[in-house]
Amino acid sequence: MSMSQPDLQPPTLINLSHSVLSGGNFTQNNQIYNVPNGERAGFMRLVQNATPNALYDSGHIVDPPKCHLNTRVAIIQTIIDWSSGTIVDEKVKAKPILWLKGSAGAGKSAIARSVAERTSKEGLLLGTFFFGAGDATRNHVGGLVATLAYQICRTLPELRGMVTTLVEDDPLIFNRSISAQFTDLIIRPLSTILSNHSGTIPIPRLVIIDGLDECSANINSQRDLLYTLQEVTGSTTLIRFLVSSRPESHLNNAFSSSRMANIHYKIFLDDDYSAYQDIKLYLQDKFQEIKEGHVFKHKLLATWPKPEIIWDLARKSSGQFIYASTVIRYVESPRHRPDQRLDAALNLRPPFKDLPFTELDALYRHIIYKAEDPSRVLDILAFPILYGEFYVEYIERILQLEEGDVEVILADFQSLVTIGMPSSASHGHIESAVKFRHKSLTDFLCDSQRAAELYRDHSAARVQHITRSILIVGTTFKHDGIRELNLMTNWLTLTHRLIVPIQPESHGIIHDLLQAASQFPTFDIVKNLHVSGYYLHKLVCISR
Repeated sequence: MSMSQPDLQPPTLINLSHSVLSGGNFTQNNQIYNVPNGERAGFMRLVQNATPNALYDSGHIVDPPKCHLNTRVAIIQTIIDWSSGTIVDEKVKAKPILWLKGSAGAGKSAIARSVAERTSKEGLLLGTFFFGAGDATRNHVGGLVATLAYQICRTLPELRGMVTTLVEDDPLIFNRSISAQFTDLIIRPLSTILSNHSGTIPIPRLVIIDGLDECSANINSQRDLLYTLQEVTGSTTLIRFLVSSRPESHLNNAFSSSRMANIHYKIFLDDDYSAYQDIKLYLQDKFQEIKEGHVFKHKLLATWPKPEIIWDLARKSSGQFIYASTVIRYVESPRHRPDQRLDAALNLRPPFKDLPFTELDALYRHIIYKAEDPSRVLDILAFPILYGEFYVEYIERILQLEEGDVEVILADFQSLVTIGMPSSASHGHIESAVKFRHKSLTDFLCDSQRAAELYRDHSAARVQHITRSILIVGTTFKHDGIRELNLMTNWLTLTHRLIVPIQPESHGIIHDLLQAASQFPTFDIVKNLHVSGYYLHKLVCISR
């Protein structure tokens, strides 16, 4: 618009409510849509507000994850039996929501897609919505109900006219709350159509919502969506929801609330089902496909890869299908020899220009950067990296944190770490320890090339831990003397785990260690330990 035409006004937008359009193009809200002959405006508004990328079979997603043949069979069948109401367990059958939770890379989306494919073929699926943090069209709840309503209209064509009329009667329906949208566009039409359903044909009832933790607007919207699903299932028995997510703390809390606790059934992939055999089968089949069809198959030995290599990869996966699938995608590159690529993935030769675990590393980086203080998270993760599972109480004292801080800081990292009873609880007063769910996380954080800006000098961190432990023991003795000998022997046990030959790159911070050691009241502590035969015996056991 030029400055010489100040009176020019933009054309008034057309009100399409209760209108029938016959062919042609129209512009509305600065977007252009092609209108099929005879299509009603209400349905077109529904389509406009839907999210195509969130469909389980969206063409937008290249090579979408699905379960490999003959893997995850028990889990998939359990979900299908639950959705159809044929599951034997009556208590499970009565639950209208199933929460499929698992750590990062455990294969939740692959299971959800495989369930969607089967239930769609069997006439049990109403709709799906796959959240994706990296896709701006599906990392929020805005298009959820419109997407589900569109799919339901296709599954049950008799609902299409009713839903279209509802949208035309309330053109701003998609600006209302998710709860109101569910009520008007899904529950009311389904109740009208399916309440009179009869016959042997199964009723489609399943709605799949995958990746709830990737709805990135804020954690409140994730919780509110769960409570909306609770309201929906409380007003109708016609819908069952399969919800998959990582076990984030706010989602654990929401599912454990009084509103949700009794209406959902939980499948925890890390606990309820062992993925080791499935991952090994997947690797065996994929390596066989490479041997039979790769362009450089003539370069491969008949014994490649050796069985122990497959077993080792399955073990390193720690239940993560993403780890195994990442290895396969790297190895099967048509531009390289598969045996050399596998050696690179196993660190048996220098990596190629494209690093083996780019996808997995991106996942770890995304989760860590979601923390309010990623640096503090890395300080805590240094302990299980260096020493294996490690007591929370000791981490808090060494890092000078308040009691309970570790659990709070790692609250949103339950897909990567566990905080619970240690496997060997030698100290009765200590109740919890931190350990990793996946070995590949240690590999990532210890590789400066992979971790990049998240990499830490763990040798230097070990010296700092030793220094702080010496100061704690010395200070405790000076203040409390023999009354705290039990605590001190525990700390001496800890220091025994910490002390190893110090790496040359850590020499820059040795001064602090030597200064702490010079202040350590060695003679007084040993004298008092000698007075108490129990503690002396304990210290002798430590030294062994």
